[in-house]
Amino acid sequence: MNLQPLDWSIVVVYAVVIITIGLYAARKPKTSESYFLANRQLKWPFIGASLFAANISAEHFVGLAGGGFAIGLAMGGFEWMAIFCLLPLILLFLPFYLKNQVYTVPEFLERRYSAGIRRLFSALMLVLSVLTKVSISLWASSIVFSDVLGWDKITVIWVIGLMTALYTMKGGLSAVVYTDAIQTTVLLIAAVILTVLGLHHVGGWSGLHARLAPDMFHMVKPATHPDVPWPGMFVGIFLAGSFYWSMDQVLVQRVFAAKSLNEGRKGAVFAASLKVLTPFLLVLPGLIAKALFPNIAKADDAYPTLLKNLMPTGLLGLTVAGIAAALMGHLSATYNSIATLFTRDFYIHWRPGAGHKQQITVGRIAVLVVFVLGALWAPVIGSFKSLFLYLQLVGVYLVMPFVGVFFIGVLWKRINGAGVWTAVLAGFVIGPILMFDSKLHYLPFMQHPLLRPWLHGAIIEFLLCSLILIGVSLATAHPAKEKVASTTIHFGSLDQSVVERPVSPIHDYRLWLGLVVAVTVALWYALR
Repeated sequence: MNLQPLDWSIVVVYAVVIITIGLYAARKPKTSESYFLANRQLKWPFIGASLFAANISAEHFVGLAGGGFAIGLAMGGFEWMAIFCLLPLILLFLPFYLKNQVYTVPEFLERRYSAGIRRLFSALMLVLSVLTKVSISLWASSIVFSDVLGWDKITVIWVIGLMTALYTMKGGLSAVVYTDAIQTTVLLIAAVILTVLGLHHVGGWSGLHARLAPDMFHMVKPATHPDVPWPGMFVGIFLAGSFYWSMDQVLVQRVFAAKSLNEGRKGAVFAASLKVLTPFLLVLPGLIAKALFPNIAKADDAYPTLLKNLMPTGLLGLTVAGIAAALMGHLSATYNSIATLFTRDFYIHWRPGAGHKQQITVGRIAVLVVFVLGALWAPVIGSFKSLFLYLQLVGVYLVMPFVGVFFIGVLWKRINGAGVWTAVLAGFVIGPILMFDSKLHYLPFMQHPLLRPWLHGAIIEFLLCSLILIGVSLATAHPAKEKVASTTIHFGSLDQSVVERPVSPIHDYRLWLGLVVAVTVALWYALR
């Protein structure tokens, strides 16, 4: 299927707007703080839009629709759980991050534990960025543009990846955040249009129900479901998702740059409100594809099939621009965070006297290197059955050891560096064993129907690593008092670490957070 002149015009206008805004926002960052954290002056609309754009990428269009085609609306549980996974960031971690004025999440770990743990965690984040962010986004976009437009997959990977890397290298976080605001708008409009067109073709919500089995619409699946069991969704995804939203540099960097604690919290709440929509905009098209084209050979082809068959001229160009927006927003966020991690957690350690200009240059080189590594790894992703489940599987098992390190370490002063090292190293052994067992089923004690789902194996990994963390910490020396003074909870006041002026009720994040949570719970109950 070829783009018509009107489609190309829309794509070109979009590209010109994004590049212009990116270059305008990128005007000569003078300090490392302006390059990596936009001078810590971001307000909540830009924080929220950037959080959403950093999270949503081409693999969400392809993978969530593919999951909807194969599993049903329950695939949207990953998206709605994100709303609850934002609660630890909003209520617990953000005050500590802003109080300590850190550039990176690993920097907070150094203040809580040690420099070695900081670099260990930073190295893990760099590896995850290649394996589960850059490469998978590039491969997902290549699927869409190859299936819909006939473009060569490898060419798509290198051209789009490099173009995004170049404007990120130029302007840092400011360029990323302000282009994200545009890209979030474009991707939401494109997703709404395709969903509305799809529902029109199947005869609306009632027509879709008439064409599919009832269980395709159930948001809660049995505890033995291999991919989305309800205990794994509500517990396992909460644990892993809380890590992702509270501790992943790609996302948290946006709230590090908040003008104030309340602005950062409202930005996170705004991102949560957008997440309420994504099951209907990104998973529902998979159900529509199953109703219209039930013989699609591979689930991940559901979204491209809808585009080829439903989108008229002009709107196809807008959708291509929307998917490109999702890809570029996610990639630019990842690139910028990688630059921050490598520069602040490694280069500054090796060259403590490096000036602002040197730090910016090193950050730009890091972006280029990770782009190349991600582009080289991207074709490997094609060997997996499902893009989105690959993303969840690899990400969840690799990060579970650190979930306890953050949560228990902030809540309990007794946790020390020895416990962290032992738990994390044990997790690097336990995690792969359980991850491969979830596919090969070679561990006899894991063959009970309730233990076989991969999400339940991840919960077991978390429990084992947490027991090791607590046991070793109790068996070794107390951490130094200065390590826990500003990095752990003093029960009685979660906000004591950052003092802010009172705000009116309409500007208070708690009002909007309560509303978003209530709406999500009501929708989940209605579609249970």
